Amino acid sequence: MNKHPKSPPGLARFFAITFGISWGFWALAGVLPSSARVLLVAGTFGPAVAALVVTWPNPAARRALMRRLVRWRIPVWVYLYSIGLPIGGVLLALVVARGLTGAGPIWPQPMAPIVPVAVFAYVLVFSVAGEELGWRGYALPALLPRYGPVAASLGLGVVWAVWHAPLFLMPGNFHSAIPPMLFAAQIVASSLVYTHLHLAAGASLLPAHLFHTAFNTAVGLFPVLPQSRGGDITALTVAVALLCGVAAITALRIRTRVGLDPRADAGGYRDRHDG
Repeated sequence: MNKHPKSPPGLARFFAITFGISWGFWALAGVLPSSARVLLVAGTFGPAVAALVVTWPNPAARRALMRRLVRWRIPVWVYLYSIGLPIGGVLLALVVARGLTGAGPIWPQPMAPIVPVAVFAYVLVFSVAGEELGWRGYALPALLPRYGPVAASLGLGVVWAVWHAPLFLMPGNFHSAIPPMLFAAQIVASSLVYTHLHLAAGASLLPAHLFHTAFNTAVGLFPVLPQSRGGDITALTVAVALLCGVAAITALRIRTRVGLDPRADAGGYRDRHDG
């Protein structure tokens, strides 16, 4: 029996469309500064649009993909982990950074209680929603049967990191203040966590959206980025190191404890609820 079935032919098309849309809009943002904000958001939706384009000829695959967006009957711990890990990890990194340097803030600036809620909603709708339908909705299920959880996670993480590359070339974009290799390490490491959540939740896309949104919100509100610490990268480096540690443990867990259904496909990762 072939243990490594071929990846669906649509996977290469998915990546081509994703990069074409995202990098195209981001290139326009560089030459049309007055419309840069709208174009940056539009580019973020490259992965989601690509997933819909590739699955459009197959209504069953498209329906299975969209159903995973609202599959909420998953273990409670997955919800808690999706939100608690990024927030707790950022807080721990800030405490450790204070211990190492003896300086630097830990808590965000005082703000109205509605602000974190508003930021979370904005990040979810205008950033994360454009990514996860593609990365964990289409690409990850296509890679898992062929490469297994660890290799699929690492490979997708590298592609995901490269996808962000143009953002580092845009003056004023927060990515430009982050060391690219540190950012890439964070992306690749977190990819393993996404896969763990994906598998633990039966391929539901809710945990990926929650984890991604909670992470970006925490990083945006807590003083962990260099631009909120006078250029110091200690806190961010500690946060990435902690994430890499979690990723290493996660890799061991998903490598030895998670079995893959060889009949899985990119249309819906063998929806156990749909038969």
